[in-house]
Amino acid sequence: MKKRAKATVYLSPISSRKHPVKNFKINANACKKINMTDSFLRLFMNRSSDGIIVTDCEGRVLDVNDSFEKMHGWTRGEVCGLVLPMVPPHLQHEAEKLQNKLKSGESVTGYGTMKLRKDGSMSHANITIYPIRDAEGNIERFVGVERDITESKLAEQKLRESEERYRQLVELSPEPIIVHSDYRIVFVNPAAVKLAGAADQAELIGKEIFGFIHPTDLDTLESKLQQLFKEGKPARNIQKKLVRLDGQMIDIEISALPLEYMGKRSVQLLCKDISEQKKAEEELFERELQFRRMIKLLPEPMVIHKDGKIHYVNDMTLALVGAQSQEEVIGRSIFDFIHPDYAGVVTERIRLAITSNEKLDYMEIKLVRLDGTFVDVETSSIYIHKYLQFPVVQTVIRDLTDRKRTEEYMLRSEKLSVVGQLAAGVAHEIRNPLTSLKGFVQLMKTNKGNEQKYIEIMLSELDRIHSIVNEFMILAKPHEIHFQESSIVELIRNVVFLLDSQAILNNVQIHYDFEPDIPLVQCDENQMKQVFVNLLKNAIEAMPNGGTVQICVRTASNGNISIRIIDEGKGIPEDMIRKLGEPFFSTKETGTGLGLMICFGIVQAHNGTLRFSSKENCGTTVEVQIPCVIS
Repeated sequence: MKKRAKATVYLSPISSRKHPVKNFKINANACKKINMTDSFLRLFMNRSSDGIIVTDCEGRVLDVNDSFEKMHGWTRGEVCGLVLPMVPPHLQHEAEKLQNKLKSGESVTGYGTMKLRKDGSMSHANITIYPIRDAEGNIERFVGVERDITESKLAEQKLRESEERYRQLVELSPEPIIVHSDYRIVFVNPAAVKLAGAADQAELIGKEIFGFIHPTDLDTLESKLQQLFKEGKPARNIQKKLVRLDGQMIDIEISALPLEYMGKRSVQLLCKDISEQKKAEEELFERELQFRRMIKLLPEPMVIHKDGKIHYVNDMTLALVGAQSQEEVIGRSIFDFIHPDYAGVVTERIRLAITSNEKLDYMEIKLVRLDGTFVDVETSSIYIHKYLQFPVVQTVIRDLTDRKRTEEYMLRSEKLSVVGQLAAGVAHEIRNPLTSLKGFVQLMKTNKGNEQKYIEIMLSELDRIHSIVNEFMILAKPHEIHFQESSIVELIRNVVFLLDSQAILNNVQIHYDFEPDIPLVQCDENQMKQVFVNLLKNAIEAMPNGGTVQICVRTASNGNISIRIIDEGKGIPEDMIRKLGEPFFSTKETGTGLGLMICFGIVQAHNGTLRFSSKENCGTTVEVQIPCVIS
């Protein structure tokens, strides 16, 4: 069999119609294969996402693919024949050096540079260039592959800028920052160098982190760091004692954050020197202990409460309520120990203490002991803005048991004294009418014609004795006071209604002058009515020829309610005003003085005052002041 002759073909990877292959004798089948190869290579170029350019040895463009056109903006027809149009003017020298390198047979791989677009803008590119040789091995052209890396370059630039900003933040941060890997320090900022008492970073880098922690804190810190790696979450507010290079020990607060540093699993420690804070807290704690010790030993009961809940009581309070330990009291509501009748007024006083920010005057209430018995006390409260880091109300309590007992004893003594005065006065007052009665009885024995005249005089004297005895019984009879909130204006209107007929008979007109919105008062209505009946009767009787009585009700400057009764009578001499209220002293011819004495006692029992002011022939003014209900 005759052997088929073989045809040798040398073909460049990229064919060009401008440079046809010469001096080769090929048959039709080989030519077909060449065309197929050329089509395949063209398809490969246009399918590539990278820009591909073919140049001759002088840099003249022979062919480009579609991606190159998109990257640079030139079409194949515009760019073919030009000498490296995508090289920026300022990089021409660099391009020539690369071309010489390529002509020497070397390839260029992954070279980063700038490329010029048709519109004059610039882009970042990563290029790879390799030479194409002919059949003799001579370089006849170059193929370059370009990849647009503008976005990645911008991202890298932003990353570098971000890293630089972070580095500056870390370096310039006033808070000490330490990074350790495998428990050895790999980074410290200047603040951390200063915190550790080092001269520079080199003194700390490479040292074990636990060498700077006080031995008593080592176990807890190591377990915290192990838990940090396990959970992958930051650990905050870890308080430890740091041992500086000079041996000084300081308190620090650490926040630990897991991160990767230099390709290794690491921990970033944000440290804060809290030595001054700890010192201040210890001083505050010591002061609070002293304060607690002081109030614990106070001779008066004291309660500290917030939102109605008891937070602290001293020993005297425990004794007052009959408790053996603080656990029986702390945490309970203050209203568990207050008589229900006083719950409303105590609530209002607490609100007033908080809003007024001033110490309240003492007010009498009843407490309920743990055994259910009642005890009379008086309380005063003040708002404390900071007690154990939060505001509270401090209430001081005074046990009135001994005082009440003493007052009762003094009252009894005073009553005995008054009874002695009354006995002398009654004896004196009754002796006169009895003398008259005795004389008239003797006259009736001798003069039998004037019985009627004597009988009338005797009846008048008996009436006077009866009046004196009645006043005496009223004064001697004990009365329990029942306080309740009342309108003083309505009370006075009722009194005037009762005495209106007497005023009309005496040709007296009663005028009102009430200030609007007069607050309520705590009083016993029946007793206060008795006071105003006596005072108004005295005012009416002081004007036998008629006149006007003015009743003025105002809120006084001290917060009390002022009731003034002004008449147009003949007045009272100044030297007699001081004696008003003494038993059996009266400016009226038939008066006993016991009425005013009773009035003084009632007003004083209401924590009020009763005052007289008068000028002869100019009338008399009586002023009663009693406390109002706190609102």
